[in-house]
Amino acid sequence: MITLIHGPAELLRAEARAEVAARISEDPGLADLNTARLDGRTLTPAELQNACDTLPFLAEHRLVIVEGLLARLAGPPRGRAKAEAAAPADEEAEGQPAEHEAAPEALKGQAKAFLAYLEQVPESTELLLLEEDTGSGPGLRRVQELARGGRARIVLCEKPRKNDLPDWIRGRARLRRARLDAAAINDLAEFVGDELRQLDQELIKLADYAGERTVTREDVRRLVAATRAANVFELVDALGLGDAPAAGRLMQRALDLDGEPPLRLMAMIARQYRLLIQVKTLQAQGARPPEIARTLNLGEWMVPRFVNQANRHTVARLVRALERILAADEAIKTGKLGDREAMDILLAELLTE
Repeated sequence: MITLIHGPAELLRAEARAEVAARISEDPGLADLNTARLDGRTLTPAELQNACDTLPFLAEHRLVIVEGLLARLAGPPRGRAKAEAAAPADEEAEGQPAEHEAAPEALKGQAKAFLAYLEQVPESTELLLLEEDTGSGPGLRRVQELARGGRARIVLCEKPRKNDLPDWIRGRARLRRARLDAAAINDLAEFVGDELRQLDQELIKLADYAGERTVTREDVRRLVAATRAANVFELVDALGLGDAPAAGRLMQRALDLDGEPPLRLMAMIARQYRLLIQVKTLQAQGARPPEIARTLNLGEWMVPRFVNQANRHTVARLVRALERILAADEAIKTGKLGDREAMDILLAELLTE
């Protein structure tokens, strides 16, 4: 059987690979004896055939893992191929294939041999093809043909879409025997994003920390390094809501305790006001929350927060806020005002507008 595991989600590829490997033998030592790992970037058809045709040792099946073969058969991306074709003659020496790489014509011949052998892999061998990006070359098409005939299996490992990320986190938390409240899930989705390996590690850590109780937003903020930027997001939210006490307290914390560079902080504040202008513009055009999320590349769970803030301002007021941010940025860069003085003045202007 041939199994193709491909896609950008490294964690899911690794788990799918482990699932295939577990079928070889319950004895780890015996499984290792019956496993061959080959580099598809340098592999020859003869080497692949030799590895696959070898009989299993004290087991029913043998596992041959090949990484990067289908991407190699697909050739370089179109843009890179054009660039190489247009390279000046005096650069050709630098562009020569390394000793372990086949020249284009030789690779075409090897590709035919590889594709022909895929139909001859013995039943005693599990051929596992690992790819991050298969390309759209002949290797992928051949495996798809074999899959339609029941002779291959294709496992696509994609990262969840932004709107689906909270559900993925919730399901993964169940796997890790952790219970998270909605705020904790949203924080992980917003600050860790679709880095699935990191999310999984953070869930393991949170489960160990919380034990039997439900993991809260406070737990996430305490343990997950990626959420250290949460104080900045709370600050810009407070500005959007016009909450002067909270904004003043969070500004002081960001500058004095967290050590946020004033210009970076100002850039985040400007981003917030730009988003609020965009939200108001889309609302005026009749856009619903799902469309706003798609247009602005936001998770749907984030849209109500921005809508709530946008509804507290007119477009003219938001534009004036951006003008004041620009003026403060210029004052710092030209030395007219010190960092802290400019930030204090900006905060007062934004909250008294």
